[in-house]
Order: sequence, then C-alpha cells, then structure tokens
Amino acid sequence: MAVPRVAKLVVLQHNCARGGQVMEAVLESAVKKRADLVLIQEPHGEGEMDSTRSHPSFQFIRGEDGEAAKCWVAVNRESRCQITERKDLTRDCTNYTQALEVKPPDGTSIIIINVYDRERYGGSGERLAQHANWEAIASHSQVIIAGDINVHSQML
Repeated sequence: MAVPRVAKLVVLQHNCARGGQVMEAVLESAVKKRADLVLIQEPHGEGEMDSTRSHPSFQFIRGEDGEAAKCWVAVNRESRCQITERKDLTRDCTNYTQALEVKPPDGTSIIIINVYDRERYGGSGERLAQHANWEAIASHSQVIIAGDINVHSQML
C-alpha cells in the first residue's frame, strides 16, 4: 500500500522588535533553513521606509501602503509554493494581521495568519487584529495562526 506523500512547508516566525539587524539575522537564518515563508512582526523602526528593506533571497508582502508596518511576510524566491494574499479575511485590520493561502507543491491549501495583536498606537484601546474575519478563517480545514499574540490577547 502506497503511503501518501506529504508536502513540505517550512515557515519561520519572529518579532523583530523594530530592529533592522534583527530582521537581517532572521532572514539569513531562513535562508540556511530553506524556509518558504518568514512571518515577521515589527519589521522596522519608525524612521525607516518600507521600500528600503530588501533581501536577495526574499520578496516581501508588506500590507497596506501608508499604514504603520506591523506585519510582513518574506517569501523565498525559490519556494515552489503558490502563495495568495487573502485581504478579504483581514479587511479593517490595516497592517496588524495578514492572511495567506499557501499551497505547497502536491499539497493542500493552508491558510496562514500573521498577527501582531497589540493595542493601536494613540491610546484608543482598539486591537485591530480582532477585526479579522475569524469565523471565515476557522472554516478552512487547515489553518496556522502565528505571530505576536500575548497572554492578554482577547483574539483567541
């Protein structure tokens, strides 16, 4: 009897604490581990522009232009996975939550959620990650939720 082939998907997750050198180290680790995706929270500092960050092995999914960068996804240029950003699942989250549909070669689609669940700056108390369509996300058969989710999070 043939054993079904399991598709391999390698994903790393890291909060870079707004540090450029931390992000560079994370991406270099991802190259060594042959990661398909790197889920990043707090990718850069306040004075750094989104467009200045690049890496020869990765392309970035940066979220909405003009919004503070809270989540990015680095996609390995050599990955054979099909990756589609699912903005329909994270409408009204600005850059606090990203949703991807990832289909490894010969594998089934997986919904991957990259979350930065913190209070929005400005003292409003609003937690934008909670605006994701969690019901629709949970309806998928394979879901991975990763990111900066604290004990005090009301999201889960």
